[in-house]
Amino acid sequence: MNKKRVAICFFGQTRTFQVINDTYKKLQDDKIHFDFFVSTWDDFQDKSQFDFCKGKEFIDPNVIEFKNNTDKAAYTIHRVNLQKSNYEVKNNFIYDYVVWTRSEIYFSQKNLLDAIKEKFIEHTDLEINLHSHLRTDEQEYYYAPADYFFMGTSLSFDLYSTGWKLYFKRYDRFEQGKAGGHNFHAYVINKLPFNLQVRNVSHKFQFSKLEDRDIV
Repeated sequence: MNKKRVAICFFGQTRTFQVINDTYKKLQDDKIHFDFFVSTWDDFQDKSQFDFCKGKEFIDPNVIEFKNNTDKAAYTIHRVNLQKSNYEVKNNFIYDYVVWTRSEIYFSQKNLLDAIKEKFIEHTDLEINLHSHLRTDEQEYYYAPADYFFMGTSLSFDLYSTGWKLYFKRYDRFEQGKAGGHNFHAYVINKLPFNLQVRNVSHKFQFSKLEDRDIV
């Protein structure tokens, strides 16, 4: 039986290698083949920690003019999805499912595998799974409480990754102070024709700093 193919994509700043070493490098299942991709900042020394990834990119944050940290994180989402898509084209296949997350988010292997396998049974082409429902703040702006974990189809994330350009053309959001990561994800989800689902996957944060990080 052919294995299902799943891409796990890391985006944003790399804060620790502990989760990667304890979880993702050991992630395996008899029915799933995992590939890994990363787009992060070039502000730490031991790049070899990501040698297990099929695609990796370490971006100099000074090369591009970013408006704020949300803009930077959204750009890494765009870039890591590009790696995933290029790998699909080069190897003539499409991933059965895709996970986007940050490198400091810890999931037990069982919880993560159970969530992915559920989606093999039933999902739609433009499905996006969040950890929790979108909410509105006191000014009625939508926001996504969990901006660090997403699951969906490969097609969904191809579309989602265009949100970097879509959102940051709206300068009024900067004037109103609504340019945070939580608002970015909610705006993209509401603006594009996604089938939004909620899949709560138990997790925890591991924020220990890299000892060799050069703060920029």
